[in-house]
Amino acid sequence: MGDTFRPVTVVVVGAGGRLGREFMDRLSSLSDLTGLTHVQCDIADSMEVERMVLELQPRVVINCAAQPSVDACEKDRDQAYRMNVLGARNVAHAAYKVAAKVVHFSTDYVFDGTAGHAYAEWDAPNPINWYGRTKLMSEEAVRRANPDSLVLRIAYVYGAHGDNPVTAVVRAAETGARLVLPDDQLMSPTSASEVVQQTTLLIQRGATGLYHVTGKGQTSRYEFARAVATTLGLDVQLVPVHAADIPGRVPRPLRTPLAHEHLRLEGQDMMSNWDEALYEFLVDNCRSPLGSAGN
Repeated sequence: MGDTFRPVTVVVVGAGGRLGREFMDRLSSLSDLTGLTHVQCDIADSMEVERMVLELQPRVVINCAAQPSVDACEKDRDQAYRMNVLGARNVAHAAYKVAAKVVHFSTDYVFDGTAGHAYAEWDAPNPINWYGRTKLMSEEAVRRANPDSLVLRIAYVYGAHGDNPVTAVVRAAETGARLVLPDDQLMSPTSASEVVQQTTLLIQRGATGLYHVTGKGQTSRYEFARAVATTLGLDVQLVPVHAADIPGRVPRPLRTPLAHEHLRLEGQDMMSNWDEALYEFLVDNCRSPLGSAGN
């Protein structure tokens, strides 16, 4: 982290999740860093969020808390709305009360996947499932609640923590399970560590507004899994299917690669091509068993 970041009091909300734990690891050298897990702070409870933020008096609040499961969001729409919309608003508003910047994470699923090109920040969203709708509503809720907000759209995040697309392949190899994956659903896989690096740069430079922060390029879920297996030399049975042929699955947009137009135009794009970032992650982590990387 740069020296300009060190004096800043940072609070990471959702610090027990995949991305939150990555922020806690990568920012651990900060002298004033606090992580709040769901048990410590339920973002759906506005009074609790406000009390915690007023007590801590941060300069930056990084909100990694959400309901990220597409199927769970569809099954319990009210809870998804409480977490993804009201929770995001509560965190942003509490940050506003102490004059703090809020960082909020959204998703490529705000788009319907029919454009035929990589989506730029100014392309019109049109989510096709409830998860995508709640995340789109969360973007507006955050902007309204706190003008000093940074909204970052990410996609298919993997890293050293939690269940993620990499650990799924490793576990399948360990257990002999088949992985059935769509070969026609294209997106931009994203390294959690690169999300942290890019977010830190944007905070340091005082950025506000909407940015796409994903790996560059696109691939399918099936090809991503194949890349993991090939790089690690895993014997795993990967079965390609069309997304529409997976029974009982909530519809997902088929093609949602994201273009980083705002980062590019501002000369701030630190993100790597998705395959290069994946290879670097696997090489860095394969010295210790990746199966334990998803603790």
